[in-house]
Amino acid sequence: MLSVQVKQDLKNPWLRGILAVIAVTVAVNAGFIAYAFISPPNLVVNDYYEKGKSYFHDQLVEQKSAASAWRLQLMLPDKIRAHDPVPCRLYVMDHQGQPVRAGKVVLTAYRPSDAANDFRTELSLSDAGTFSAPVAFPLPGHWDLLARIDLDGQHFDTAARLFVEK
Repeated sequence: MLSVQVKQDLKNPWLRGILAVIAVTVAVNAGFIAYAFISPPNLVVNDYYEKGKSYFHDQLVEQKSAASAWRLQLMLPDKIRAHDPVPCRLYVMDHQGQPVRAGKVVLTAYRPSDAANDFRTELSLSDAGTFSAPVAFPLPGHWDLLARIDLDGQHFDTAARLFVEK
């Protein structure tokens, strides 16, 4: 008797519609969850515990070395398009305000939404205190830049965030 009633109820279009909406909702949520596990957004630092543990120690070291710090300024054009090379310049002055005339400068570009497209470029000395190189960003979107100069065992860096258009 019960199975006859269930068969009759399943013929009702309203019940079929409600069951279909529930089934689609569960399937879509399962798809989103599977996609989240397959392709994570790479927004988490792998060694977060070590970096968090040494945060306050590093902050004190930076404050002590602020008096001997160099001044770095990263210069890029206002409008940047994907795949178009643009001049990237880093101006560097030492703690005495003199332009730096040597050193190895590396520019690292991080894409917060996808670590697979991160890249590094070495900047060469083009003038007293100026390091430059053409840089082409492969994809549009937000990019985080980190320019670091190494000279005589010392290293200083500066960071910038920019948006690359299509």
